[in-house]
Amino acid sequence: MRTKLIVVISLTLLLVVAISDAIAGNSSQPILRPYRVLVVIGNQWNDPGSYRIDEQTQLGGRRFESNKDFRDVITMLKIWGIPFDILRLDQQRLQINRFLNGTAEPNYSCLIWMANPDCLEEFSANYETVRRAVEEYGISLIALFDHVAAPELSDILGIEYQSVSDQTSGSINAALKISREHFITAGAVGKVVNAEAQSELRIVRCAARPETIALGTIGKYPQLVVRDISEETKAVWIGGGRDWFGKFPEMRQLFRKAMVYSIGYGLFNDNFENAFIFIMDDMGASEHAYSLRWHYPTSSKEDIVKYLVEPLEKYGFVMVQNVTPGYANPVTRMVENPWAIDKFTDPFGNVQDYGSTKEGLDEGLRRGVFEIQAHRVWTHMTWDLESPPGPWWDAPIDGERAHSDWYQETYDERRNRPVPSNDMLFLYKVGRNAIERQFGVTPLAVTIRPGTSLEHDNGRLAAIAGYGVGRWHYIGTDYNIQFSIPKMYPELFSCHDLDLVKKTNSEITSSIKNLSQTPTAAMLSAKVVGERRIDLRKMDWIESNKNKLWIGFNEYCAYLHTRIEVIPNGGLKMLFNYDPHYCRHFAGKPSKWTLELSERYLKKLGTKVSFSLDGKMELRSLSERQSITIPPGIGARSMQLLPD
Repeated sequence: MRTKLIVVISLTLLLVVAISDAIAGNSSQPILRPYRVLVVIGNQWNDPGSYRIDEQTQLGGRRFESNKDFRDVITMLKIWGIPFDILRLDQQRLQINRFLNGTAEPNYSCLIWMANPDCLEEFSANYETVRRAVEEYGISLIALFDHVAAPELSDILGIEYQSVSDQTSGSINAALKISREHFITAGAVGKVVNAEAQSELRIVRCAARPETIALGTIGKYPQLVVRDISEETKAVWIGGGRDWFGKFPEMRQLFRKAMVYSIGYGLFNDNFENAFIFIMDDMGASEHAYSLRWHYPTSSKEDIVKYLVEPLEKYGFVMVQNVTPGYANPVTRMVENPWAIDKFTDPFGNVQDYGSTKEGLDEGLRRGVFEIQAHRVWTHMTWDLESPPGPWWDAPIDGERAHSDWYQETYDERRNRPVPSNDMLFLYKVGRNAIERQFGVTPLAVTIRPGTSLEHDNGRLAAIAGYGVGRWHYIGTDYNIQFSIPKMYPELFSCHDLDLVKKTNSEITSSIKNLSQTPTAAMLSAKVVGERRIDLRKMDWIESNKNKLWIGFNEYCAYLHTRIEVIPNGGLKMLFNYDPHYCRHFAGKPSKWTLELSERYLKKLGTKVSFSLDGKMELRSLSERQSITIPPGIGARSMQLLPD
């Protein structure tokens, strides 16, 4: 009995020591907190409904401009694949449970503070909550720009705050100089980031405390500092202009390294750095046959195969075909399947053979070089073709039908009002259904228009209908995000099926602005009218872009909708949740991610680890940065690192 008691006491003491070491950050195993960050903002969000994160919106006749600093940070997180939530202190309060999960444990590994203390009041300015989150719950803090005036914040960051001064662009003191070697500044020491004209630069006059490391300065003032609160909990401040993340890749890299240092690791999507999406719009639209300022013959199967399918197949590239699956037929006064319309000659004398176009699209889809997506939702035309100043159906082609406003779909341009929400949702749904029935694929990309009011929100309606991405948008049930840093999302080039039409002496092709000033008689007599953007009958269109990474919207959508989680298991286990709907691209294609480890994390794991993908184990050498390739497959995929 005495022996058993001694054993129990010894085990209890060992457990207490282990727990104490873990709390103090002295465990030999890395401490894993949820792989999720909380972005704390003030009044930067222009949508009171907390859904749209876009450039601007209009509510009650007033236009609201979104602060770009907020959009830049959200753009970086979403493109890289970092899970995040947003706490907006113009509506919410600093309460400790907002930082915790349902069992009162830390819900985040890092806080990104970008709320201006001057705009906060009452419990929205309860900074003691931030201190508790950092010091009691071990959540790291990254503060941005000049939003560090509150004494509680500057104390956590380890700086003596004095004041803020506006700095004129081009001044010798308006440059951030990276001066000290550290994990965050690796490879950047000696670099200088200069403020540009009209840069939003406000320099914080401050001094670093003894326990704080100054990594960069503007003039004599530290503007990039790091403080180790414990082995696992960090505090970082990145100053500079509020628009610098969008302008300078170096600043984005510093922010990324700061997150890795603060969390201990980071998993990033780097697949858009040279990505290129080539888009063709409008195949299937009845506009070709009936619009005064945009008319030409349909493309034949032969031309589609010769000038598009075969060159794409030669290079192994994919082109996005944004089709119009709803044909507004003046003969029957209803919307029909364009590909079933009999061959006919339109009022301008052009032969329209939509059936041949469909055969060309099918061939490109069969050979794997076309990706079919929705363009202007369904018909490329306004939702109501009946009401005044219509009806459109039997209006003269040089009269009411000539108004270009009829050929818009996500907003009623002809009557200058939003499409009723229930009708807009119907358009999104029926457009998707039409493509599914016509091509056997489900579109994930669609055109959206930023909401003009809380009641008319195209992004939310598109998400309800199952779409996941737009040209410059992430479309989700959580947020609709309009990306703000072009260098981070894929390069986009858009053309039309008009660019496949053989050039003729009977054409008027110019910019849309010039076409609006062209006499009606001239456009009536021309066989081809519209805007040419590229000559697809020459190989230049593909040769000039052959060194880029050609992707489609399906791949774009798959990375944006991947959900990543961390499972505590003594090492590092990450789950890749590939939704069968949004991430279907990964069903037949591998996915690639960049894993970055901090020095302390790498030290605890060791340079040799047992590495497994979906349970298949192998020994692998670790470095601070490595590429992870997940074989094809959707659903829950796992990656695990365990000390060898």
